Amino acid sequence: MQRCAAIWITGAFRTSPSGGAESIASLIPIHLHLRKLAIRSSYQVSTLPSNHALCSLLSNRFSLNSSPHPQSLCLLTPAKKAKVKGPIIDVDNSLSHLSDSFSPFSPESKPGSRLMDIFPDSIHFHPCNRSDKHKMYKHVSSLDSVFSSSSLNRNCISVVTDASVPLVGSLQAVSAAHLYCGRRQVSHAKQASGRASSTDAELYSIRIGIAKAISLQCDHIILITDCIPVAKLAVDPSIHSSQSQLIQVCRLLSDWLAAKPSRSIDFWDIPSKWRWKPHLKVHNDVTSMRIHAPSHMGATLDFL
Repeated sequence: MQRCAAIWITGAFRTSPSGGAESIASLIPIHLHLRKLAIRSSYQVSTLPSNHALCSLLSNRFSLNSSPHPQSLCLLTPAKKAKVKGPIIDVDNSLSHLSDSFSPFSPESKPGSRLMDIFPDSIHFHPCNRSDKHKMYKHVSSLDSVFSSSSLNRNCISVVTDASVPLVGSLQAVSAAHLYCGRRQVSHAKQASGRASSTDAELYSIRIGIAKAISLQCDHIILITDCIPVAKLAVDPSIHSSQSQLIQVCRLLSDWLAAKPSRSIDFWDIPSKWRWKPHLKVHNDVTSMRIHAPSHMGATLDFL
């Protein structure tokens, strides 16, 4: 069936090789597609609650303290476990590569208790229309004025974040945040993010930037990033990659906003190609750092 589709897409002869037609049509071979779906389903088991039936079949490391099933892997001897083949063994082996932890029933993710449900008027997003150059110019000039006017308010901290994911698999992602009071840099934070996707690394940079800003006892935070969808993801504690990082962000912001009703946080979008000076500075900071990842280091769900 896929061969017929590849020939139809490419307009090739019906005697053309299947692999060649699929490659030209950019269609992944069926057996590789099925393998990809199987691996992804194995990693998704980590997002299940502790009372799920599959958790009782896994080894102690991944059973989430659930009662073991009589046929559970944790009751098998190492010799028997080495002989057993099947999807449960594949899931157990796959989860050993994962560094993320998930909380399906976290209080922060319950409807009505989420950060955006409690403080809808204190969290604002300012996206940039990248398809319209006139609106983009206007957006950048507005950001410049906001960034400069923050110097008049000592309780306002501007946070510029960025992350870098090296193409070399042996290197870790790096996340950084530069903090400004007006146009004067007052602090910075830079940490390795492990084996993570670009989205995970950006989320980590937002987390360390917000944590650093709150520690400086400010009443207003202006967070500037080159990916506003990631900023919206940072205040969404539902189940997805790097959920544990997002729960920490929601807890930090919830306590900080609840302490004083006048507090607020604004997320601003700035395209990297505009080479805005504060963002270019943090971009050069993260791209200049190289940290090797140990061979046994786990990875985030999106990375895997």
